[in-house]
Amino acid sequence: MAPVQQPARSGLRLGQQAPAVRPVLRGLGFKQQRAAVIAHSGQNRDVTARVAEMAAPASTSAPDAPVSDSARWASMSYSEQYDEIMRNKPLNTKKVVPKPSKDAQSSIPGAGKVLLSDVRTVGKRKLFGREWNTTDLYYTGFIGGMHLLALAAPFTFSWEMVGLFLGSYFVTGCLGITLSYHRMLSHKSFTCPKWLEYALAYCGVLAVQGDPLEWASSHRYHHLHTDTPLDPHSPYEGFFWSHMGWLLDNKATMERVSNRTNADDLESQWYYRWLRDTYAWHVAAQLGVLFLLGGFPAVVWGGALRMCWVWHITWFVNSASHCWGYQDYNTGDLSRNNWWVGILAFGEGWHNNHHAFEFSARHGFEWWQVDMTWGVICLLEKLGLANNVKLPTERQKARLAINRGPITA
Repeated sequence: MAPVQQPARSGLRLGQQAPAVRPVLRGLGFKQQRAAVIAHSGQNRDVTARVAEMAAPASTSAPDAPVSDSARWASMSYSEQYDEIMRNKPLNTKKVVPKPSKDAQSSIPGAGKVLLSDVRTVGKRKLFGREWNTTDLYYTGFIGGMHLLALAAPFTFSWEMVGLFLGSYFVTGCLGITLSYHRMLSHKSFTCPKWLEYALAYCGVLAVQGDPLEWASSHRYHHLHTDTPLDPHSPYEGFFWSHMGWLLDNKATMERVSNRTNADDLESQWYYRWLRDTYAWHVAAQLGVLFLLGGFPAVVWGGALRMCWVWHITWFVNSASHCWGYQDYNTGDLSRNNWWVGILAFGEGWHNNHHAFEFSARHGFEWWQVDMTWGVICLLEKLGLANNVKLPTERQKARLAINRGPITA
């Protein structure tokens, strides 16, 4: 197995072998694979498997499949993989499924097509006409209720409320979701003092996208299984599914992400357990505080409208950035660099860059790839508040680089 490569600004030297990585990756069924590694309790733990950079599977990653089936699984469409995997439950979410064949997916009779994209879709779960559990009803009611409340924005307009909206958009979207939940907690792309880490994580709680442990765990599964049937939100199942449909189907989603042991680095900390156990109270409290500070208009602009705005921007990273845009790196999945998502999501739209180098604190590699979150990290680093900032080397980027134009139809 090749040595684990870490960027020069990280805590590991280039070429240094992380001691616990070899058995972990062998357990995933690969001879060679680069992984983002974090230190926790004196041990190194695999955070997100680099599926695109595996050399060759030592055995097929599909659940309970023999070695000789590797080529067969790689030649199957997403739909065919899904049908076969879902026959073996409970799902083994620790095994990595080879990426499905795009050609096979395109040849499925009746397959849909995302507008202005080459992504062919086959819906696997009905939005209506299926059994809805209590969580489905709660999520639908809350999300729908916030959207209805946001419609009151034109009737409660003031420039003060616009300022509240923009400020809370930055605090919850950039500092909370992008900086904290995503780059720091999910991928460990940098570290900061605990007091600041916890404060930033609380900004993420205010975005109302779940507690930090839940969010990071689900996201790590997304990277481990990107655009395979074990991915909680691949657009192969439809644009709406990848955007928000997966949130409204608790049964299907929890089959893929319910095992939270991939986030035990967060589970071991009392603060994240406390946020998980008291999460609903924090959601209610922020709406109450907004009402006390600015009445109903503040609840609309700083609460409902801002929540919906940040929700959809985050969801566009999962949907639009896997359907529209271009690829600079060979990741083997559908991730794309999408300029408008990059701007709205504070740099998250440079999604192909991110899937190529999940550990990287910077997503916009080119000067014109606007990445506001990277600017915040640079500021924190200059202030001595961000350490172990990880970046890919030029050699690593050259290894995965491809010369490919925009992917449309």
